[in-house]
Amino acid sequence: MKKWIFILALISVLFVFAGCASDETPEEEPVPEVPANKIDSPVLTPERQEPVVVPEQTIQEEPDATFITDWIDLVVDDDENCGFFITTDELGTFSSIEGEFKKDSGNESSCFGFVFGYSAQENGIVPDYFRFAINVKGEYSIHAWDGNSYKDCIDPEADTAYLYKSDVINTGYGEINTLKIATDAEGLLSFFINDTEVASKIEPFENSTSGIMVFFSIGTKQEENLSETPVKFSYRITDSVAANDFVPVSEISQD
Repeated sequence: MKKWIFILALISVLFVFAGCASDETPEEEPVPEVPANKIDSPVLTPERQEPVVVPEQTIQEEPDATFITDWIDLVVDDDENCGFFITTDELGTFSSIEGEFKKDSGNESSCFGFVFGYSAQENGIVPDYFRFAINVKGEYSIHAWDGNSYKDCIDPEADTAYLYKSDVINTGYGEINTLKIATDAEGLLSFFINDTEVASKIEPFENSTSGIMVFFSIGTKQEENLSETPVKFSYRITDSVAANDFVPVSEISQD
């Protein structure tokens, strides 16, 4: 299976593309209250914002793509991949999809799951996307990148995207967790971890497609020791319903 590596670029490189925030902290800016289950750190620090690249030939236009897979093992043992996150090719278009995920080794904080709901451009650069992710510590995140900032889909008032602790996640290496994404009649998104709904009524971007990929992250060189302990990540898609096109909410008739 082809793997496409997302470069975690520096803020200076992404200034034009990603519209990074100013280095100056506004005076008297209120500090947002952190819910009890929210991990007191963002999903990605500013210097680790990354553009997502989806090669044009992997973006499927056929509505009848087959999603169901056997277990697929992905192993990374090259230090050059540190600080990156890696995806599969696009799986196809979906109205609902369910997969099982497990991680056998690697940095316990690094996340894995689905990347989806992006607007594909002619040069393959994806300016926006959603991520539904967990890690072996029992944390999860549902967040979006709109080309300028991160949006937390769990807490709309959050100043960026956060990780959340959840007892429904099976913790530890080698443990299997099921992630599911489903759309309703209005095109709104619901998210499930091990059959428990963790978010619902999430609106996609106006120009989102329904393409989806599996991803997993690699920690920094300080967080990983790939020469001695390669990262091993596995997944399989267990159920799905394909979709012709993801209809933006703004285009749905209100009649």
